[in-house]
Amino acid sequence: MTPVRSVRAVHLPGARCTLREWTDADAPVLHAFLTEPAVADGLLDDDVPTLDAVTAAVAAWRAAAGDEPRPEYRLAAVDGDRLVGLGVLAVTSAEHRRGEIGYAVRTSYQGGGLGTEIAALLLDLAFTRVGLHRVEATTRPDNVASQRVLAKAGLRPEGVSRDHLLVRGVWWDSARYAILATDRFHGGD
Repeated sequence: MTPVRSVRAVHLPGARCTLREWTDADAPVLHAFLTEPAVADGLLDDDVPTLDAVTAAVAAWRAAAGDEPRPEYRLAAVDGDRLVGLGVLAVTSAEHRRGEIGYAVRTSYQGGGLGTEIAALLLDLAFTRVGLHRVEATTRPDNVASQRVLAKAGLRPEGVSRDHLLVRGVWWDSARYAILATDRFHGGD
């Protein structure tokens, strides 16, 4: 059985964007991204983050990237020098080779396939480089665009977890999706 591996200095090029590690210079643009009303509405945080909080978070993510084993891959999605989104791969169980992905795309770049590309790049990282067997994702049941992204990336719906997350004092249901390494590399059926 292949153990879960830690990957350093992630740089994953795609057709429309590249996933890479965050830099200190990204913090102001990331803050602007996270405060876009459509993006902020989907965040799990109780409050919209301040620039100081985002700057501290970027520094913490960079420091955590050196942890062994690496528990999370928080990555910037860039097109050239423009931040177009973000992607996250969390290793939720190294023992069971399981992880979870998440992504967000800046409002002005939505609808052009970037979410699907970010998800596909995260899955490539998860399966081919980190060595995971199962990758999960959740979205709100009313977020049809995100469900479409997950389906296009190859994840299958696995049901809805009721009152799964408490966000700003309100319970949110989560539509759950997953993909196995064997689904991805053997056609899934």
